[in-house]
Amino acid sequence: MDFLPCLSDASAYAFFLDFDGTLTEIADTPAAVIVHRHTRATLESLCASTDGAVAIVTGREVATIDRFLAPLSLPVAGVHGYEVRDERGLRLTEISDDAAGALIESALADFAAQNPGLLLERKRGALALHYRLRPELEAMCLALVSELAAPLAEYVLTHGKMVVELRLHCATKGTAIGLLMQQPPFKGRVPFFAGDDATDEDAFLVVNARGGITMKVGPGESAAHYRAPDVPCFLSWLSATADTFKGL
Repeated sequence: MDFLPCLSDASAYAFFLDFDGTLTEIADTPAAVIVHRHTRATLESLCASTDGAVAIVTGREVATIDRFLAPLSLPVAGVHGYEVRDERGLRLTEISDDAAGALIESALADFAAQNPGLLLERKRGALALHYRLRPELEAMCLALVSELAAPLAEYVLTHGKMVVELRLHCATKGTAIGLLMQQPPFKGRVPFFAGDDATDEDAFLVVNARGGITMKVGPGESAAHYRAPDVPCFLSWLSATADTFKGL
């Protein structure tokens, strides 16, 4: 795996960026992350230089990303591609099992209530059980979510950084990038994707298959071709790339 590439032609690339652990440091709770002013400025500059070919591809909901990045508004694929907001507006890309989801949500909420420190994050088409504040409960969290998901016909179960997430659909970050690459301003460009976690591997594979550029942020095995050691290093590279595109 190589380190950081040098990009110079803004018109050649479409940028797809994960959020937590890539554009922001991971915090104890999802609500506690901080988006620095310079990060927003970098994204705004990159968006202007590429004629809008910059999108956030994240496990978060689209509305949540909008709140974190305001007043900046970018195309967003949320909940791992389940919802996409582009020039055509916000739409869902898959059908989820909402009835089963409600039963599973109730069981996980009871479990979280009985174990202070656990956090159940409810999202469209997905449930995420965070145990960052109770790492000793990791095995129990994984076992419970796996047991509850077993009867479902279609689901994706992902073990991320101190979180186990159950998606009640089959969309991935990879399928989301595939959808966005079919339309302007992304169509016809070389895709670039940066991410840090297990949920980003689908996107790495899709972008690699398209001859694109993939970057893993942080440690761990990955299908990505490049690596940034940590979030500050990635943000520094992204800022330098945006400046290069502006001719600074």
